[in-house]
Amino acid sequence: MSHYVKYLRPIALGSLAAGLLGLGACHPDQPTARQPTGPAATTEPAVEKATGSPADTLHLPGGQVVQLRATTAAAFDKLPFGGLPELPNDSTAEHLPAGQGRLTRQGPVLRLRPAQGPEVQLTSTPDAQFTLQNAAAVRYRYWGSLPTAHQWAVRAWAWESDGTVLVDQRTGYRLAELPGSPVAAPDGRFVLFLSPGLGGGDQANRLSLVQIEPTGARLRWQIEPTTWEPVAARWAAPQRVVLMRRHALPDGSLADDARVTYDELTLPR
Repeated sequence: MSHYVKYLRPIALGSLAAGLLGLGACHPDQPTARQPTGPAATTEPAVEKATGSPADTLHLPGGQVVQLRATTAAAFDKLPFGGLPELPNDSTAEHLPAGQGRLTRQGPVLRLRPAQGPEVQLTSTPDAQFTLQNAAAVRYRYWGSLPTAHQWAVRAWAWESDGTVLVDQRTGYRLAELPGSPVAAPDGRFVLFLSPGLGGGDQANRLSLVQIEPTGARLRWQIEPTTWEPVAARWAAPQRVVLMRRHALPDGSLADDARVTYDELTLPR
């Protein structure tokens, strides 16, 4: 293939938070996430910028280099879908599971009660304040469960971007919003987030990997490609995932009939 992925220097996640409109720490109504103990209590990894090149490799934060192996759309289609169905930005689309009262809503407040640990509350911005001018505005809707990963997924909408909050069903540990949609590995050890954002607007163009630990979810790494966007992913094995990538033109724009490739990524141990 003719695309090589090269990365610029790492950027601290904290410096990027202000740039994710409607996501992460810019929401004043967002409660502070508890810090896990043990292995999950680590410094958040950096985000590295990606560009294109003649080899099929990804340079991950920390100096890891992984090879992408070309595959086909037919092979991709045979793999099981590990994500969640689309959820419109509409209050009527939210369906809380019945029984046990572990997930409830009181007006703008979504309440999630884990098996152990404190209740997690996510409060949406009132409709009157959910405007283009309000960069801190956010709407939270329960999206679904990733049972193998022991996570609840909550969709977070800003004006022109979206992300996902993971809340551990066992401990209540809440991972701060990540842009895009989650796809869980078959054994639940990893969750990949895909955020295609080359088409314009405020959506980050980002691929993120989260590892599930006994205390909760931990962000392993993020990359920001500049010559392609991650459209979809399906897991072929616990540490092998096939990416559907849409490639930009040489001038950086994304055509309606953009070139699409399917590439298998084996996660480094």
